[in-house]
Amino acid sequence: MSISVHPDTPQTRPLPRAAGDGVASVEAARGIRTRLFTKYVALFVAVVVVALLANGLFEVFFYYREHKAALIRVQHEQAEAAAAKISQFVKEIESQLGWTTQLPWSDGSIEPRRFDALRLLRQVPAITELAQVDSTGKERLRVSRLAMDAINSGVDLSGDPKFTEAVAHKVYYGPVYFRRESEPYMTLALAGARKDAGVSIAEVNLKLIWDVVSQIKVGEHGHAYVVGPEGRLIAHPDISLVLRNTDMSGLAQVRAAQAGGGMPDPLQGEPNIQGQKVLTAFAPIAPLGWTMFVELPVEEAYASLYASLERLAIVLLAASIFAVLAGIFLARRMVGPIQVLRSGAERIGGGDFSQRISIRTGDELEGLADQFNDMGARLQESYADLEKKVEARTAELTESLEQQTATSEVLQVISSSPGELTPVFHKMLENATRVCGASFGIMNLWDGQSFTIAADYNVPSAFAASRRDVAIRPHPESALAAVVRTRQIVHVHDVQNTPAYLAGGSTIRGISDVAGARTIVVVPMLRESELIGTIAVYRKEVRPFTDKQIALVENFTKQAVIAIENTRLLNELRKRTTELSQSLDELRAAQDRLVQTEKLASLGQLTAGIAHEIKNPLNFVNNFSSISTELIDELNEVLQTATLDGKTKDEVDELTNMLRGNLEKVVQHGKRADSIVRNMLLHSREGSGEHRPADINAIVEESLNLAYHGARAERPSFNVTLQRDLDPTAGMVDLYPQEITRVFLNLISNGFYAATKRKESAADGFEPTLSATTKNLGAKVEIRIRDNGTGIPQAVKEKMFNPFFTTKPAGEGTGLGLSMSHDIVVKQHGGMIDVNTEAGVFTEFIITLPRVMAAGGTSGGRT
Repeated sequence: MSISVHPDTPQTRPLPRAAGDGVASVEAARGIRTRLFTKYVALFVAVVVVALLANGLFEVFFYYREHKAALIRVQHEQAEAAAAKISQFVKEIESQLGWTTQLPWSDGSIEPRRFDALRLLRQVPAITELAQVDSTGKERLRVSRLAMDAINSGVDLSGDPKFTEAVAHKVYYGPVYFRRESEPYMTLALAGARKDAGVSIAEVNLKLIWDVVSQIKVGEHGHAYVVGPEGRLIAHPDISLVLRNTDMSGLAQVRAAQAGGGMPDPLQGEPNIQGQKVLTAFAPIAPLGWTMFVELPVEEAYASLYASLERLAIVLLAASIFAVLAGIFLARRMVGPIQVLRSGAERIGGGDFSQRISIRTGDELEGLADQFNDMGARLQESYADLEKKVEARTAELTESLEQQTATSEVLQVISSSPGELTPVFHKMLENATRVCGASFGIMNLWDGQSFTIAADYNVPSAFAASRRDVAIRPHPESALAAVVRTRQIVHVHDVQNTPAYLAGGSTIRGISDVAGARTIVVVPMLRESELIGTIAVYRKEVRPFTDKQIALVENFTKQAVIAIENTRLLNELRKRTTELSQSLDELRAAQDRLVQTEKLASLGQLTAGIAHEIKNPLNFVNNFSSISTELIDELNEVLQTATLDGKTKDEVDELTNMLRGNLEKVVQHGKRADSIVRNMLLHSREGSGEHRPADINAIVEESLNLAYHGARAERPSFNVTLQRDLDPTAGMVDLYPQEITRVFLNLISNGFYAATKRKESAADGFEPTLSATTKNLGAKVEIRIRDNGTGIPQAVKEKMFNPFFTTKPAGEGTGLGLSMSHDIVVKQHGGMIDVNTEAGVFTEFIITLPRVMAAGGTSGGRT
């Protein structure tokens, strides 16, 4: 391998370098060499280690899966085998018990049955007690290893599950119980095939199951155990756990088995009753409802896997040491040529394009050195004109940035001035003129016949004055005419060489001679191929515009078309919104009038009905009061002829006078009530909706009386002081009496309500007061209704005439009263209604009605 660095024959002046570059280069070379060397070694080691590690992990993974599957399979088979043994154990006891139920019961069958029972106890050690029950549920025989035998004890077991379940299902497996809190037992009852054979009941000692469980070997430290349906331990190699009646239901594996699902993840393992992590398998023991569990400690289960991992770690360590040594050897062979390349590249980067690199390794590194040499030659050639290219590119980027900034400014003006075209057009012309290097710009709008100037920028004042507000009809040979014909961009390099200028066109000569324009670009503004205007920029020297500058002006024309269209749509939207808002207001007013008319019609019918119903008993009260007064006179005449002592006569005279006075009060108030009823009938009878001249003072007086007595009827404790100041000259007014009465009733009722509310919270001495005033204003009449109630806050005052707006609690107001009153006064009668108020002090409604209704009001009828 040959490596050398030498300069070429032709010399070029290198770029200036700092004095300390040599020392810095040496230090950098050492640092880079160290890092590159380390990378090569680390890469080689990583390749070897990763390959071995991947292979080992794959082997461990598959070995783990196979080992896990084998463990689960073996444990499951052990659990099923153990469950089968226990099930067989119970089935053998059941079969031995079965032949004791074959004989029917008879008087002489006790002794043979007792002999058979004793033989069964000898043959089946697990059975400690056997009882035989006849078909009626009476115990006939009981033999036991632990107690005295009983014959014909007559114990009634007909209601015991041992008898009922055995008769119903032929066999009964009782729950596990502990006798004397030491040994587990289970009751096994078997019914005979014949109806009169009865039931044999055996008490089975389950301690013998321990023999089966203790013989099951699961690895070196694993074991098997049996759990009942309630989670209690039935059999376990540690018999002490069984004798303590251990509850296993808290274990996750027991809960999973009882729930009928699969076991938890056997990879993780679950703790057993001693808290040790184990892998568990289970199998049901039919038909007892028990579950056989087989568990193996996790450490023992994965011991072989851990050993395999240790072997893999040893192999990886040895391979890593070998890889480090081999990587060091290979890295040393590679770093030398790379260092030469780095040194040559550093000199080229410093500006010494004449130096060349010589590497003779016959591989890719030699090719890389040749490429460096070619690159140095090309850099030497291109360095001379690089600065010019940078300047040209910088100019292009600056121009592009200016164009983007100009477009952004126009868009900002469009977004900030919706519906306003003048600032948008002005900003477009300003930016187009500035970015394109033009002298001035003009925007024209086309109406199909001529152009008009919509906006201009920096136009010479002499030319602008001559063309402002003047329709422009373009010369047939002019740029504007060409745009109208072709809908294309027209670029005029020199105006004075165009046919239109030479033919003496006034417009084009004015642009050139007066404004001084020589080079023009006219761009059409198109809306779906329809010409709506143009944007033109002008230069006062002959210098054509570039394609980018023309594209920028074209972009501005598109934005102008969008702005014009948006303004048109916005104006249409505003107009349509105004029309819809007006229609909505009219619809709401009509709806409110309809609702109010229906409510008032229903109220009138109800009022008429109530008034008629009241009038009949009221007539009786008035008539009988008058008759009673006459009867008192007759009584006095009779008593004058009677012989009475002086004291008695004085008492009779006093009582009759008192009775006469009471009757006179009844007559007086009855007539007053009769007047109220007549007024109610007057205002509710049909045909009162027509307008006519009426005495306004009488209507106000009548409204006060109706509202006051209505409030008293509703709340007997109600009391408000009424004040009247009625102008005698108010006279007759042309109006709808019934509708105006409703307005007065509503305002007076609201005043009563506000004054009463203030009295509830005011100090002692406050007197609720309501005043009604009329005043003659000539062609108008003014009515004021004032109360000293709670007043109206400003926020409520602004919305008080809105339909359905109310400040009263739910159920006390509909929110339609003031809205209806406003419609009646303003819309129906052509009057005005206003309110003066001060919160917490007073409220005064001012109603002004024309003395003669206008034609619109009289023809409107009821609303």
